[in-house]
Amino acid sequence: MNPKFALPSLLLATCLSLGNLSAADDLSAAKTAQAATDSQSRVRTNFDDGWFFAKEDVEGAQKVDFDHSQWRKLDLPHDWSAEGPFDQKAPAGAPGGFLPCGIGWYRKTFTTPTSDELRTAIEFDGVYKNSEVWINGHSLGKRPFGYLGFQYDLTPHLKSEGENVLAVRVDNSLQPSSRWYTGSGIYRHVWLTQTDRIHVTHWGTAITTPEITKDAATVAVETTVRNDSDREETITVKISAESQTVSTEVTLAPKSEQTVAQKLKVPQPRLWSPDSPNLYSLSTELLVGDKQADAFETTFGIREFRFDKDKGFFLNGESLILKGMCNHDDLGPLGVALWDDALKRRLVMLKEMGCNSIRTAHNPSSPELMDLCDEMGFLVVNETFDKWRYGWKSENGQLVANRDRPAVRYGYHLHIDEWWERDLSDHIKRDFNHPSVIMWSIGNEVPEAQKYGETETLIQMRDLCHKLDPSRPVTAGCNFIAGANESGFAELLDIVGYNGGGGSCFQYEQDKLQFPERKMYASEVPHSLQTRGEYRTLSRYREPKHQPADLTAEEVFPETHNKYESSYDNAGVRISSRDSWRLTRDFEFMAGEFRWTGFDYIGESGGWPRVLGNFGIIDLCNFPKDTYYFYQSQWTEEPMAHLLPHWTWTGKEGTDIPVQCYTNCDSAELFLNGESLGVRTFTEENDMHLQWMVPFQAGEIRLEASIDGEVVVTTAHTTAGPPAAVKLSSDRDEVSIADRQLAYVTLTAEDGNETMSPKAAVPIQLSIEGPGRILAVCNGDPMDSAGFQRNNITTFNGLASVIIAPTGEAGSVTLTTQPEGLPEEKIVIEMK
Repeated sequence: MNPKFALPSLLLATCLSLGNLSAADDLSAAKTAQAATDSQSRVRTNFDDGWFFAKEDVEGAQKVDFDHSQWRKLDLPHDWSAEGPFDQKAPAGAPGGFLPCGIGWYRKTFTTPTSDELRTAIEFDGVYKNSEVWINGHSLGKRPFGYLGFQYDLTPHLKSEGENVLAVRVDNSLQPSSRWYTGSGIYRHVWLTQTDRIHVTHWGTAITTPEITKDAATVAVETTVRNDSDREETITVKISAESQTVSTEVTLAPKSEQTVAQKLKVPQPRLWSPDSPNLYSLSTELLVGDKQADAFETTFGIREFRFDKDKGFFLNGESLILKGMCNHDDLGPLGVALWDDALKRRLVMLKEMGCNSIRTAHNPSSPELMDLCDEMGFLVVNETFDKWRYGWKSENGQLVANRDRPAVRYGYHLHIDEWWERDLSDHIKRDFNHPSVIMWSIGNEVPEAQKYGETETLIQMRDLCHKLDPSRPVTAGCNFIAGANESGFAELLDIVGYNGGGGSCFQYEQDKLQFPERKMYASEVPHSLQTRGEYRTLSRYREPKHQPADLTAEEVFPETHNKYESSYDNAGVRISSRDSWRLTRDFEFMAGEFRWTGFDYIGESGGWPRVLGNFGIIDLCNFPKDTYYFYQSQWTEEPMAHLLPHWTWTGKEGTDIPVQCYTNCDSAELFLNGESLGVRTFTEENDMHLQWMVPFQAGEIRLEASIDGEVVVTTAHTTAGPPAAVKLSSDRDEVSIADRQLAYVTLTAEDGNETMSPKAAVPIQLSIEGPGRILAVCNGDPMDSAGFQRNNITTFNGLASVIIAPTGEAGSVTLTTQPEGLPEEKIVIEMK
């Protein structure tokens, strides 16, 4: 176990009963606890546990003497929207997944040491949205933007004796506030930090590596030091890395701060890259005479990158195609409540698929995501905003800016004039030191880029990025690129991101001829759709003029529900996964692509009864869809082969079924019940998949994939009978309580021969005994609106998932399932 993911038991939060979506920390708290051990001059403590919550607007709840004893007790992070219920009439509507929002209050009491030399601050990593924080009845401030952390100084208002009262009001009542599901509440971690009055400011360390050779790398460090004392002080700023140390003296007047620039050399640098994500640690120490005033560690990486107008992206001098995914902030059935373990397992799945890049669509993600991208090797397009001020309108069939109407009724336009500079600055300062970050994205599909729009906001934001971070370029995701070209918006960006909308994904070559100096990448392409386990042979696109040819003359699967999408690569908006990747791969000037999306997500559902966005290559339960394996076949080298569809088509005997294979091998042979149906190799027409038309016959289809004539991978599907059992399997037999791990239990409907029944819908009752709780349930069905927190689930296309969390005690946890009309099953998971 990576020690960075170990949570000391003293910080372990009390877990909750079924119905409380929350998570205590593991990743960042571990780093913090280690730093606290190294130096008592800076102590950063996880502050997630022991809060009280009311899901209503309560008059006077900020007051010290307010009685919250009857409120619900919970631990953070917490998302009250994901607790449901789904409701067709919910004000958030289809964008918000038909889940509730509203107003909520949080309160916590605590004691902490105080002194004339001690500064105490509270830091929230994310509160959605419109938060106001009080300490002992004193308002500390408001923050409307829900995606960035913020810190308040508690020092002037703390009690030297007795309990302090922290109160937080969260107002997400005005809906819709976004174009997707946002969740509600204090959904990321909270921290209490105590330092000397002489300290490095919040996000006050900025590290770059401007010169890199094989022999040495120059590490340039800017440290902002603050003197909050009442006297002038001479301070030594000491930085160290890899046994290299530099010290600088600075004299600060009372209540003042100064930024100190220093450089040191790291010998024989180990470069950071997706394949080798090498990281270093910089030690910062402030000394006043012999006294240590502040000390902490900052992680950084040594790497250099550039975008070339003709050759694409280069990392450490080598050409690299960005193989990326866009992702929203939610963690499926957990909502946006941050469980670090759940976040990491998602990134592991993407890494195993060959993904090397993430676009944080369309807002700053958690600090834990950024840490994981550094540690696991993902390049990041770090996006701050979605829409700005304007909405859309149609003029002669073209979308143009609508200055009279915002994109979202209660969206960021209400705050942008007052807050954009603070929010963008904080985002850059927070994530400055992450080697994974290669671009700052300041907007997504903003109508300001089009006719009747404006470029002033772009110029202001771009210039602020350049001022705060000259080392990284600025980008935005542009749809309707023809309009962005015409307005001059695109030419004002350092790197132009092409979203698919308005046919932008078909204009790469044309734009390269028109704008030869432009640096380009696909920021949000393709928007292809899939519902796990569902198929159609007649293609269906939102923009029919772009859809690929049908696989058969008549629909082979007319039973597929209209709200489900085909798992062949023949459903989408305007371009298929294969056609999109072919353009990115073959146009050398394209730096890469970021498809929409890696995972299904709550909201943007397209209308009731569908509650999910079905764009992911992985469903809401973390079950891969067929297209996951398409990308794996294109982005990885370990021999693999994936066969689709399944082979349980009783009633379609004799009907020709298109059977396809995704593989990185050079040929494959298909067998039906032992009889060869021929060898296929890649052709100009089928350059990314292999296909056979197979008359359905019950039994087995088996595929043997070969490299240079040698079979290296075999895969098969067998016709299943009706379900005879629901089998249980867990991704973990043991769950570490200290590491705040989760167990994901898969429920698989099987026939009497232990073959998965790929169309089975089996209702299942759930019960749990021992020191564990059912955190959430899910089946991946876009139309399942029964909720994530319940004691029952129905398999969707043969599968469902139960997420189990520890309650804090060691022991055996038994999950019992009672499928309707089928035998009871049990699984035991050890909590240690």
